[in-house]
Amino acid sequence: MVKLSLLIILVCIITASCVGAKDVPDPLPPHESQIESSQEINELNSRLISQSSGAPASPGDYLIGPADLLEVKVFESEKLTSTVRVSSRGQITLHLLGSVDVNGLTAREAEERIEDLLKSDDYIKDPHVSIFVKEHKSKLVSVVGFVREPGSYELLGRETLLDSLASAKGLKDNAGRTVYLTRVDDNGEREAYVVDLDELLVKGDTETNVVLKPGDVVYVPEAGTVFVQGAVRKPGSFPMKERSTTVSHSIAMAGGLATYANSKDVKLIRYSGDGKREIIELDLGKIHSGEAEDLVVKDRDAVIVGASVGKRLLYGLRLNFLLGLVGVGYDPPERYQQ
Repeated sequence: MVKLSLLIILVCIITASCVGAKDVPDPLPPHESQIESSQEINELNSRLISQSSGAPASPGDYLIGPADLLEVKVFESEKLTSTVRVSSRGQITLHLLGSVDVNGLTAREAEERIEDLLKSDDYIKDPHVSIFVKEHKSKLVSVVGFVREPGSYELLGRETLLDSLASAKGLKDNAGRTVYLTRVDDNGEREAYVVDLDELLVKGDTETNVVLKPGDVVYVPEAGTVFVQGAVRKPGSFPMKERSTTVSHSIAMAGGLATYANSKDVKLIRYSGDGKREIIELDLGKIHSGEAEDLVVKDRDAVIVGASVGKRLLYGLRLNFLLGLVGVGYDPPERYQQ
């Protein structure tokens, strides 16, 4: 009798479960979110290709610089024809003429300079010179991270951030929506720019489409990462766990503070929508002592650690705003990083 009662109860429970299950929707396919993300990236890539300049730069606009390989041909004399590498000072060495400064010249301007030198020294009465740039080594930009074809690309003319991403064949499916561009300016100071692709590609904020310079590095992190830069031992992009990775954890993943770091000068840069970014100033010492909250980082966040002004080489921090773009400039004393 007891067994029969238990059986009846079990049947009732199973029946109730089956009846209730009618109101429960079927579970989502396990990879549906990945498929949706892939579709969004494909849409961004389509916009990226359409909004990049598309037209190849004219070789005639290229400015010669150090490490370029030039093929110099003098039609009136084969002995003067040679293939030469531009020196670090921007000069080439030619037979009869010696050192010739070609730095910052187009190929046509360099041709005219050599022709003038050959005429003024009475070597050739009416020379005709042709210069072909065989290797464009002085004007390279690097595109790294989660792009389809990372590598170094020749900067032949006026090209932008979108042009560089198009050259790298667009974003991978797991790419993040924030791009980081770093460069060294004429004074040797490093600059970093944070560009939100949704603002640039979807909302059409073209002013964030930064014009590239030789030596620029364009980095596309993986989605779900935090970018840590400044006075840390191993700056870069690191994976984050939603609702658990904090500012101090992020700095720890970057190897911790460099010896010249100022723990009181930590800035959390957070995208807040509509092309705006919020800058939150933090004191790592107070966080460690429990006096201040250790904020949880979010996707697209950037953590910038400043440096002590007491060091002989000042590590400064500049924040420049241009609508959806945040520029961060710094000049790290790298020899003190160990």
